[in-house]
Amino acid sequence: MTHLQIRALGKLQLQHDEWVVSSFPTHHVEELLAYLLLFPRAKHSRLKLIDLLWPDCSEEQGRGRLNTAVWRLRKLFDDLHYTCDDLLFTSRDWISLTPPPQVQIDFVTFESCERQARIETDPVRQEVWLARAAALYQGEFCEGIYADWCLLERERLARLHLRLLGERMFSAMQRGAYDTAVELGQHILQIDPLREEVHRALMHSYRQLGLFAQAMRQFHLCTDLLQAELRIMPLPETIALFSQIAAEQSAGLRQKRASTAPNAAELQAAVAELQIASDRVNNLLVKFNFYSTTKGENL
Repeated sequence: MTHLQIRALGKLQLQHDEWVVSSFPTHHVEELLAYLLLFPRAKHSRLKLIDLLWPDCSEEQGRGRLNTAVWRLRKLFDDLHYTCDDLLFTSRDWISLTPPPQVQIDFVTFESCERQARIETDPVRQEVWLARAAALYQGEFCEGIYADWCLLERERLARLHLRLLGERMFSAMQRGAYDTAVELGQHILQIDPLREEVHRALMHSYRQLGLFAQAMRQFHLCTDLLQAELRIMPLPETIALFSQIAAEQSAGLRQKRASTAPNAAELQAAVAELQIASDRVNNLLVKFNFYSTTKGENL
């Protein structure tokens, strides 16, 4: 027997066996289901639900609309060939959604996997739990619903997802899986491009992979974003890491020059790139020192 599956990470969707519901008769029906899913097992006052869904309606009008929404919700489960008698409970005064254990709800499982990873002491098993959680996050919570309560939960789960990706990235770095770390870091920056610690971790990962030019480009990207969006300089540790990477690349070029006869044009271009990078670091350090001095004088 296939259990009922409810997906709320992304567009709200219901599935039972081969039957799927991915669209709802009205936006209010979808919002009602999402709210009941977010606060399961509670007996929600009908008046509270009316105020959430139809704040401008009279009580009489609201009760009629809520009754219709509940009827349409039951009809959706009928369309899935799923009996909701053990799921949806109503009385004259309240409505409650009480999913039995066999009902699979993705955001509930997502948080459960993340909690399990947090208490797991074995790094391999921890990564398994983190990977399971990441696979479940297929989009933002209940996309298309913009009620305040939904936006708050959407933001909370999005932050949890970012933290989870960060944990996976740094776990990969500890294992020496730098290709995986790069992939995860790029994913994080697609979501939140201003995370300087992730830019720095990417620089370190590229360095470990021998991709010095890519590491330096990552630094320049980080610097440009921070200056354009926040009008701040990179942290001293980010600048220091860049200086180390530039020095290592320069040393590598000198070693290559001593052991081989490189193409003169290629070598000249590489040296010029390093000189530009060095000049940029020096300018950043001057700006950083000026900022620090000015800030100290104002204290």
